[in-house]
Amino acid sequence: MRGWGWGVLLLMTAFMPGQLAGEPDPTQGYRALLWKHLEALCAMGPRYPGSAGHAQTRAYIRDIAERYADSWKEQAFVARVGYAGELPLYNYELTFKGTGRTGHTGGSDDSPPILLGAHYDTRPFADEETDPEKQEQPIVGANDGGSGTAILLGMAQYLHENPPERPVKLVFFDGEDYGRRGSDEYFLGSSYYAEQLKQEDPSTWPARVLVVDMVGKKDVKIFKEVYSFRNAPGFLDTIYKVAEDLGNTQFVPMLRYSVRDDHLPFIYLKIPSVLLIDFDYPYWHTLEDTLDKCSPDSLLGVFEVVVETLKRV
Repeated sequence: MRGWGWGVLLLMTAFMPGQLAGEPDPTQGYRALLWKHLEALCAMGPRYPGSAGHAQTRAYIRDIAERYADSWKEQAFVARVGYAGELPLYNYELTFKGTGRTGHTGGSDDSPPILLGAHYDTRPFADEETDPEKQEQPIVGANDGGSGTAILLGMAQYLHENPPERPVKLVFFDGEDYGRRGSDEYFLGSSYYAEQLKQEDPSTWPARVLVVDMVGKKDVKIFKEVYSFRNAPGFLDTIYKVAEDLGNTQFVPMLRYSVRDDHLPFIYLKIPSVLLIDFDYPYWHTLEDTLDKCSPDSLLGVFEVVVETLKRV
């Protein structure tokens, strides 16, 4: 993502958070699961397209898809980068059928889905490092790439154990963080996904899109993002009302940044789309974006707000 100030595989196979005894809130049991997902992702190392970590992450996502999704698909494509170079990329879409809202018949809800998205790739180079020798090294991306992916991975298990009323699609985007500074080689996976939507009946498009990115840092504070506010103020207000009702102080109902991220391709399609992000992160695009900068409490707080939001839209 680009922004400006404005004002190893499955380690938790048998872990079943929904079944933990003595939990007053079912989502509380997901705290450890979300963290285990993030630990596993970071253990794979840098996860930029073409790397070993990228291949391991794809296998990890596919395993979760097989376990929990009602259906899923891999969206393989080739992006043109650099001087006519070809970059193989892979999006993953996990679908959870709706059980049907009040008055709906037929066993599952065929209304337009809610799309929850996150990019799983990490930056191939640490270009925000001050040391030129470090700038060409790939980052681990614990927060930038890892945190949003961990939340979607945990959401897959939650939706399996707690089927949603309306359909939900979890989409893991590739190639969000590939481009060099000043290039247009960002958001490659979400842009491709949005382009494919144009070939479908608009009545089947997502009703709303919610993208989570860089939400795992300690003491996370998520301000309202400007493009989201301009495009989907009602949807954004719903999310922040959920946070208020839950007593979640991680969400700050003030505008702070304009951030170019995976929500933009859907905004261009005039789909109400919101980005949740904490862009006050000093380790952005550096080698210091590591697991120790993140917190399971931050992941859980965002997870709980997203879960409740799905019930209200």
